[in-house]
Amino acid sequence: MIKHSATIRKRDLKNKISVFLQKFMRFTKDQKTFVLYLFGLAFLLLFFPLISISPVADESYGIWLLNWHFFTTMVIVFISVIFLIARNMSFSFKNIVINYLGFKENDDLINFAFLWIIITAFFAIGNTINLSGSVTSTITLTNSYYFTWMYLLGGLIFCLYSVVKSAKSHVGKTKIINVIDEKSFKDIDNKKSLHGLFDHDHLDEEDDR
Repeated sequence: MIKHSATIRKRDLKNKISVFLQKFMRFTKDQKTFVLYLFGLAFLLLFFPLISISPVADESYGIWLLNWHFFTTMVIVFISVIFLIARNMSFSFKNIVINYLGFKENDDLINFAFLWIIITAFFAIGNTINLSGSVTSTITLTNSYYFTWMYLLGGLIFCLYSVVKSAKSHVGKTKIINVIDEKSFKDIDNKKSLHGLFDHDHLDEEDDR
């Protein structure tokens, strides 16, 4: 029974990985890049310390984001990361968000907004520690903090580029629609003019003359 259940679990895991890969391969190049970026961000936030504590009479140790002292910041950051991963990976979750909150045509803008929330909360930690560092040298930021800082900034620039590119493409579509609408209105006006020339009242007036 134990071997059978373990085999079933392995099959389920393989099926989930297969479904994930098939879904991932259908994404565009930008979508693949951003999803991989989000997994890298989650890895950095989970497994690398942000702060180094160096007591005078003891060994130094690190503090991770998963710490009760960072509870509110931790909640904001990880809810934002989980939301971004779920929205960019799960079509069902995305449909739920669209049905209840809208944002159907604003994928790049939403990614930018939530990444902005993450980077703001993350920078607040750095500003606080830098202020503490002016009083005591026992509390400092780690190298992994600065690496994550640059990683976040790079992602924000990528999202901003995607937002601008998407905006330009939508502007082009709007121009095309406007041109088509103007042409259709002109066609309607021309048809009305022609219809006015050959309507019955106009012909009757000509006959009376």
